[in-house]
Amino acid sequence: MLRFAVTTALRASRNLQLVSQGCSKVNPILFASRNFASFRTQTTLLSSPSISSQCTPIRNSLLLQALLPNTPVLMQQPARSVTKFSLRKGKRKAVKAVIKRFKRLHWGAWIRTRCGRHKKMWKKSAALTKRLRQHVFVNGQQSMLLDKMVTKFWRRPKYYLDDPYTPYHTRNEFKLTKTKRM
Repeated sequence: MLRFAVTTALRASRNLQLVSQGCSKVNPILFASRNFASFRTQTTLLSSPSISSQCTPIRNSLLLQALLPNTPVLMQQPARSVTKFSLRKGKRKAVKAVIKRFKRLHWGAWIRTRCGRHKKMWKKSAALTKRLRQHVFVNGQQSMLLDKMVTKFWRRPKYYLDDPYTPYHTRNEFKLTKTKRM
């Protein structure tokens, strides 16, 4: 598999060199589509050493300009950016999936339920169903990401009637945040 990837990359670079030199023997449809499976069968003819004698210069430079931007970018890094903005004022919008799936405690931590807590309960043991009813904390990196994905409104403390999470909104293990005296 690695050998195939290396040979296709070499053939693609040869094809790119031929295009930049002005050779018209390159199939522009296969080159632009980046389909390496069909690209491989067509480039076997191009790998011969006598190809330079068969090349004719491209008269239309628009074809050359159309082919060069379609070269694959191999070192592009993926990035997550906020793309939702309101149409009226241009403010950032909260991601609805975060609001539905996670709950933010007053001290900044986010909690979520365990996955699969309602799936195939008939085959799960009693201890596992008890563990599935519990909530878990997300880690610090995920917590910072979730804070970025919601607006300031959702980061503020919310006070609900009969909130089951009321005992968890304060952290009693630290002296500064302790509410009860011992």
